[in-house]
Amino acid sequence: MVVGVVSTYPDTHKYFLTILLWALILEIIVMAYYASKEDLGFYFQLTAFITLITALGIWATISRIRKEIKEGL
Repeated sequence: MVVGVVSTYPDTHKYFLTILLWALILEIIVMAYYASKEDLGFYFQLTAFITLITALGIWATISRIRKEIKEGL
């Protein structure tokens, strides 16, 4: 049984974190665009939901990194 295949590579979390941070930056830009147009309809709400999911992904990745550092991996 293979467990934790993704975490066997030392820089994997760094790559995920980089992608998620860039996604968060772009989502904030999109939300600012919709807010400046005063269009708080479906697409703004969808972007806000996706931003929440991205922020949770960043939190989960950072938590995983902290856990692995604490365990000494």
